[in-house]
Amino acid sequence: MTQPHSILLTTVCRPFGGRGEGDSVGAELFHAQVTRAQGIFSFRQIIRGWGLDYIAENLSSPCVVLHYPSERELVKEIQSRHFDFIGINFVVATFHKVRRMVELIRKHAPHAKIVLGGYGTVLPDDLLLPLADTICREEGIGFFRKLLGEVPDGPLRHPYAPIPSPSIFSYKRPSKVAHITSGLGCPNGCDFCCTSHFFKRRYIPFAETGQDLYEAILHQEREARKTGDELGGFILIDEDFFLQKRRALEYLECVRRDGRAFSIMGFGSIRGLSQFTADEIAEMGFETIWIAFESPSANYEKMKGREVGTLFKELQSRGISVLSSMIIGFPYQNRSDILRDFDHLMSLDPAFTQILIYFAFPGTPFYAQAISEDRYQDPYRENPDYRRWDGFSMHFKHPHFTASELEALQRELYRQDFLRLGPSLIRISQVWFNGYLNLRSSRNPLLKQRAERMLFFCRSTVSALLPGILFAPSKHARTRAHKLLKQIKHETGPLTIGEWMKSLGAVLLSGWTWLTLKLNLFQQPRLLRLEYNSENRHRISGEGYAPKLKPAAATTAVADK
Repeated sequence: MTQPHSILLTTVCRPFGGRGEGDSVGAELFHAQVTRAQGIFSFRQIIRGWGLDYIAENLSSPCVVLHYPSERELVKEIQSRHFDFIGINFVVATFHKVRRMVELIRKHAPHAKIVLGGYGTVLPDDLLLPLADTICREEGIGFFRKLLGEVPDGPLRHPYAPIPSPSIFSYKRPSKVAHITSGLGCPNGCDFCCTSHFFKRRYIPFAETGQDLYEAILHQEREARKTGDELGGFILIDEDFFLQKRRALEYLECVRRDGRAFSIMGFGSIRGLSQFTADEIAEMGFETIWIAFESPSANYEKMKGREVGTLFKELQSRGISVLSSMIIGFPYQNRSDILRDFDHLMSLDPAFTQILIYFAFPGTPFYAQAISEDRYQDPYRENPDYRRWDGFSMHFKHPHFTASELEALQRELYRQDFLRLGPSLIRISQVWFNGYLNLRSSRNPLLKQRAERMLFFCRSTVSALLPGILFAPSKHARTRAHKLLKQIKHETGPLTIGEWMKSLGAVLLSGWTWLTLKLNLFQQPRLLRLEYNSENRHRISGEGYAPKLKPAAATTAVADK
């Protein structure tokens, strides 16, 4: 009988934010790219390299997964046993870390074959091949199954890979958030989008039907109960979930059949969301949706559909908060154009805002165009510093901006977002409160339940409003926090003694948070080590709720018409 291979899969090593590294790349998304200008009010949440957990869960061979090891912890692991394959997941901006990790692996485990994977593999072979025995530039589960001689299109299982719920003021909530991937890739094909063009605009479903998705969520619940975790919700990984209309409607029917919706954060385009009513989206359980605003003048296909202001307002009225992403630096934009788009976005009152610079990512149409037209600035054309390939630096020549001017404008827009709309904590609490008011008298049982959930969220976070009243960055933002607190008390009752005590505690914690940020204390992730398919953890259970995984090359699914 053939001896199973031993596999190690790892993210890049911590620490992040070292000399020459951008502060937008690390183990966090909110704090690094969304609430980065909000100081003590910034949301904090460590994001796992969930793709590694998916690969490990779906292999027969024993597999160790490391999330954010230090170099010392990586060396300790590779010295602890014989690994046949060591896989490293990275992005372009962390390529410099890969060089060092490969050096350590070849020194301490020279027999191991090195596999490079992730969106960083869009870099050219002349950079990557000297560092790797093989490169994964496709869907990772099928790739590793073929590499190890396993059945590539076998059943797909969703791992239980939770992360902590977002924290604020250094308070770590006891609940966790589970990941579910319903599909990879995106058919929208925006010219700057690495994730779309990495899979050549193909969509690779991990849940073929709405029933598959619903069963996967139930499976996560069962796993959480086994481990004693309190699940606060789910992150649904899918570039544009609502484009697959048939599957979304099937999922809605499952929710209606069982009379129970789960709390979900997901991603959707104006094009996809326009296929549904706000009530339907609320019934599905979505509480935060990441929607691309980009620039209204960009005319991307994904932005065609309902008028964006109406769509945002209807979602917010059902207690659905919007995380909206804007892109600046399109070649046609001057400063006035960007400020006009930004004012429009601010008028929509998103709970969260991401602002990135338009840049040419390898493998995208815009990259090919920038190369053919010789538009790269000299430093990025001759000897590119890949640490700055992060959406926070401008790489190409622009008719209206120097690189420093556009990067300074980006920082100013983040600051203005914080000043005008206030902390995201206050904005999202306002959305929850409005959802409660609008849905509490609904005759739809799912929406009635949602109103009760919105009320619970409001009362759970009401103690965090006092730091907003005291420390929000502008008079307008402080007034907004105070007004919201008065409205909540008027509609739901005065604060209890316990809530007042928690409010005072939040003020003290906000001071502690300020100190840790000022002194750069406790800002790095800790190692998370998992074993799959061993006697210690995550032995494949054989539950057959998930569909078979189709080879990526054969998958051409597109949006439902």
